[in-house]
Amino acid sequence: MNKKIVFCGGGNMAEGIMRGLLDNKVIAPENVTVSELRSDRCEYLSKTYGVAAVTDANDAIKKADIVIIALLPQHVPGVTKTLKELINENTIVMSIAAGITIDDLKNQLNSNAKIARVIPNTLIQSGNGYSAVCLSEHCDDQDKLSIEEILNALGQIMYLKEDMFDLFQILGNVGPLWLYKTVEALTDAGVYVGFNRVDSRKIAIKNMLGVAGVLDITDEHPAVKVDQMASPGGVTIEALKVLQEEGFSTAIMNSVIAGVKKLKSE
Repeated sequence: MNKKIVFCGGGNMAEGIMRGLLDNKVIAPENVTVSELRSDRCEYLSKTYGVAAVTDANDAIKKADIVIIALLPQHVPGVTKTLKELINENTIVMSIAAGITIDDLKNQLNSNAKIARVIPNTLIQSGNGYSAVCLSEHCDDQDKLSIEEILNALGQIMYLKEDMFDLFQILGNVGPLWLYKTVEALTDAGVYVGFNRVDSRKIAIKNMLGVAGVLDITDEHPAVKVDQMASPGGVTIEALKVLQEEGFSTAIMNSVIAGVKKLKSE
């Protein structure tokens, strides 16, 4: 990608996105500028990634093709006030600020701005996981390609209406919680029955990766694969019986629902 990108904010999420872009050679370091108020953070980002990290990025913003707002929501209005005076009609503004809608950004920038609202994948390190994205009506096909080139470096892309973003945050961003806890529980179970912790964890992780790969390749319902494993009177059906008795599926569903309720109450 021969585009100039400016990150407004140099925190962990900005760093993760930048690392994904650089590692996948989507963009060269010399085309990246990070606007970050902390001088020590600027020094770290510059030394680690070879990008320009500065406390005043106004000149870079004027020349930028894409500006990525990677800030806490309360800091966005102050930044967009500055951006409004610096960007042009061709600048794509991509926001990963939680809860800041496209209409919010239109009001803070201008109604004709090219805006992409994104909930970024939190599993960038693995190259798997979805980013949710919604575009303003002023983004054309070429803008969409540029946005996809960035997000494809982080994982996969799912276009959603904005009213689905809160739900995506739970199932997509919080989603790894339930899988981490499953691996943790299986590791503990393996230790309990006699495996050392290292081997037990390795088995659990590879099983998790293997199951995900099989479901992704076959596109079959998980229940079909469970049915194929559960022979009459066997070990698998005995283990499944206990899972059902202990309310495994209900516990996960209730946990997801609790997360949604918490999000909506804030």
